[in-house]
Amino acid sequence: MATWLCSHKVKFVKGTDKVMHLGNTTSNRVEATHWSLKRILQNSMGNLCFCWDSINKMIILQHNAIKASFQKSLHVVGHWFKVTTYKKLLGFVSKYALNLIAEELDRVKSVGFYKNRCGGCTLTCTHGLPCACQLDLFGAGSIPLKSVHVMWT
Repeated sequence: MATWLCSHKVKFVKGTDKVMHLGNTTSNRVEATHWSLKRILQNSMGNLCFCWDSINKMIILQHNAIKASFQKSLHVVGHWFKVTTYKKLLGFVSKYALNLIAEELDRVKSVGFYKNRCGGCTLTCTHGLPCACQLDLFGAGSIPLKSVHVMWT
């Protein structure tokens, strides 16, 4: 069935592999936060001080949960990351970022130094992490912390 969307589908969000989004490609987080806020406020009849206090408490709780999750991610790492390659990153970079780098290191075997086979350095553009062609330049040495976006540290 042909609709107007068929001829215009290329105009809708296609550039997510060239924009830094740090892995967030959905609006679910925004919707969930909005729902939480509505649940805390209960109605729109409160005064400004009550609303401000409620929002502030919600943000503090979220911030503490994020910090706790990140700390756990920093200190609980698999034994496969305890090699020279990750030496400068351990304890400074989240486990999720380390897993993404590990997947990219597996790609180094097929990509190597050839940038045209890398695929446009997508991981660098979208997540701020070194891609296969950059990881190949480090060779057997460890990956420097400055090659990782500050969001992951």
